[in-house]
Amino acid sequence: MSPARAALSEGWPVLLTSVFIGATYGVLARQSGLSVLEASGSSLIVFAGAAQFATIGLLKAGATPLEIGASVLLINLRHLLMAASLRPYLERASLVRRLGLAYILTDEAFAMGIGWFRRGHRDLAYYATFGTTLWLCWNGSTIAGAVLGAGIGDPTRYGIDFAITACFAAIVALGARHRSDVAVALAAALVAGALKLAGASVVAVVIAGALAPVVALVMRAPQPAVEPTEAT
Repeated sequence: MSPARAALSEGWPVLLTSVFIGATYGVLARQSGLSVLEASGSSLIVFAGAAQFATIGLLKAGATPLEIGASVLLINLRHLLMAASLRPYLERASLVRRLGLAYILTDEAFAMGIGWFRRGHRDLAYYATFGTTLWLCWNGSTIAGAVLGAGIGDPTRYGIDFAITACFAAIVALGARHRSDVAVALAAALVAGALKLAGASVVAVVIAGALAPVVALVMRAPQPAVEPTEAT
């Protein structure tokens, strides 16, 4: 199977989930007072679901543009961590191609792409195919949700808001291949959950993403050699 076909064959559950989440965003964006053009423009320019949903909440709360911009920046700082992890696999690509691959970098694309690279592959077709298809699904569903959003009630009553959580849980399940992966996931969940309960939900993901890998470093640290002792 070619890398492009493998990306679609393995990633279709995540792609399907993004359609529901994107449509939900479009509905909520319209109900928050955004026009169809503004809702679709957000997905086109920002293309970061967590930041887009956070923006809607901040708009409803009457936040200033500066507050919204600062919050979105903090939420999206995790992209620096993801980009740093992908850098060894992208460094041979041209600048134009790297910029294009950076544009489609999302949590889902990173998880699927890094999983592909960790299996020993070095081609970029898998990551590029999945990321581009995800972009199409997200933007198309956003427009559909925005067009129909004005006449739909609260979509969360159908439990669609849980689709985001389910999507990330599925990504973790697909990507966890070693004990250290599970340990990092659990540590990130505990740190993020604790920060959210403490009222620091905006920086929870960034801090958890920065601290959790320390668990993997500790687990992989070489143990000191034990000097053999004489039998008595």
